[in-house]
Amino acid sequence: MNRRQFITALGLFPIVRRGAAAAEPIAEQKPLTSGPAAGKEVPSFFVRAITGPQMNRSVCFVCRNGDRPVVMLLLRRLEAGTSAVLKAVDEFVDRRRADGLRAFGVILSDEPSKVSPHLQTVSFDHQLNLPLGVGPEALGERDSLNIDPAASITLVAYRDKKVVWTSAFRSTELRDEPTRTRRLREILEQAESLLTATK
Repeated sequence: MNRRQFITALGLFPIVRRGAAAAEPIAEQKPLTSGPAAGKEVPSFFVRAITGPQMNRSVCFVCRNGDRPVVMLLLRRLEAGTSAVLKAVDEFVDRRRADGLRAFGVILSDEPSKVSPHLQTVSFDHQLNLPLGVGPEALGERDSLNIDPAASITLVAYRDKKVVWTSAFRSTELRDEPTRTRRLREILEQAESLLTATK
């Protein structure tokens, strides 16, 4: 008896089929609106740095980057696919650092002692250069940041401290590699336009 026959015999095959069908329309989901609207000013806020030269200090990454073009990543949780997004943005910023592009990431959690070691491990394992920090969940609920609870990662691109565009990943989009890869390609193209607009 092969695996499919075995599953069918257990009466589970229809459930598996429905689950597979439910996973197919990921790309057709309506995009999340997460983060401050284009044109809004990016608020200054302090977090605890957990990587980089400011590690273990309270730091305002927005203040430190000044008027440069920046990609800010706001994470609600760490899950499959998170490291791929961080690494892609980090590599892109490294290639365009001479043009002034910067990036940083912040995980929003009221349990920093639990999430910080995991994020530090991701940074170490993938040799990330972008600084990472941890801040309270209440930051995401502020009107000035407006992070959708369904967004696992929200990317906010800004220059001169004004939002140019935002993009967000649901958990399902992060876990689905084709969707994640396509979305990342689109995001990096948008990040390129962030730079060309400053010239």
